[in-house]
Amino acid sequence: MSTIRMRENNYCPGTLRLIDLCFCRRIGLTSYIQTMKWSLFVGRPFGIRVYLHWTFLLLIGWIIVTRLGSGVQSTLEILVFIVLLFGSVLLHELGHALMARRFKVRTRDIILLPIGGMARFRKLPEEPAAEFLIALAGPAMNALISIALFLVLLLLGQPPAFPEKITLIEGEHSLIQNLFWANALLATFNLVPAFPMDGGRVLRGLLGFRMSHERATTITAEIGQALGILFVILGFMYNLGLIFIGIFVFLGASAESSSEQIRSSLRSYTVSNILIKHYTALRPEQGIMQAVEQLLAGQEEEFLVMENEKVAGVLTKKEIFNGLAMHGNQISVRKIMKTRFPHLRLESTLEDALRHLQESDSPIAPVYKGRKLVGILDRENIEELLTLNKAMQQYLESPLRDRTQ
Repeated sequence: MSTIRMRENNYCPGTLRLIDLCFCRRIGLTSYIQTMKWSLFVGRPFGIRVYLHWTFLLLIGWIIVTRLGSGVQSTLEILVFIVLLFGSVLLHELGHALMARRFKVRTRDIILLPIGGMARFRKLPEEPAAEFLIALAGPAMNALISIALFLVLLLLGQPPAFPEKITLIEGEHSLIQNLFWANALLATFNLVPAFPMDGGRVLRGLLGFRMSHERATTITAEIGQALGILFVILGFMYNLGLIFIGIFVFLGASAESSSEQIRSSLRSYTVSNILIKHYTALRPEQGIMQAVEQLLAGQEEEFLVMENEKVAGVLTKKEIFNGLAMHGNQISVRKIMKTRFPHLRLESTLEDALRHLQESDSPIAPVYKGRKLVGILDRENIEELLTLNKAMQQYLESPLRDRTQ
């Protein structure tokens, strides 16, 4: 098999997808940390950590409150259905994760929320076959569940009849029938060929056999935007719910296109292009007030902490303020510095560097050439570079440019 090119697990850009909240990528780092802070660890199937967000309890409570007059049995049936449905969502995410493992892609964790599930990968492959199979694995798992439930219903002598509207079925074997239709809907919806659904990645994987990853992303995003507009039009004609789906699909496609443009831009630069060679270093035994003096004396907000000519930690404005608030002005730098930070190489691409900074939640990192410390990389510099690139691109595409020359 050809070498698999890897790209950043570029945490979710805001748009969330019903039930399958993102096939593992698009959530902002800060939002992710806050999400994990309020999540309960529930198990480790296949060595993959699974978390349940606390808002899931709100969903259970809402179901109980809204069905107070329906009887205990009816309420229990709904709760059992919800639990089994989220079991299907978990299997969907495990399908992605286990297929990714075949391509040596590590899954950090899976989190279940009331609106769906999310598997978070360290990286995603750009090699077309890998992306195609990983994306397809989730819906395929729901399809297999649907087939199994369909066979069970046949054996029970009650084959499922197509419902007139999307609602919970009541009567004999209703739990099995509801799970059958729910998984069928999950498989079908996620195969819509548009981002952020899995179908968008399936399509991009197929297109990737014939063209570059960037071009495949552009075409898939354009198809997704067109489908989003179509859903909105159909929503005004038939069902208002399609309007929200259309908006969701359009925004998801636009976000993926923008995300790919950023990744492509970052691949064009290495750490050496924006290396900061002049910086202030602190020592672990220094007091916090000396760090405050350095903070107020210049424009630097993050500092390396050096001990025996080695980087022992990094200290940011956030740690300084928190240290003052919690311990006063007598605490040492050693007590408040961050000891979890990446060590970057001078020749690394900015895409890889940004990923390492995000994973460690560190705004700066020391940069090495061989074993020699040659400078630091600041995450703000990466953001400024992207802003400059965007401004220059807008200038080059501006119709007013020719008039000013």
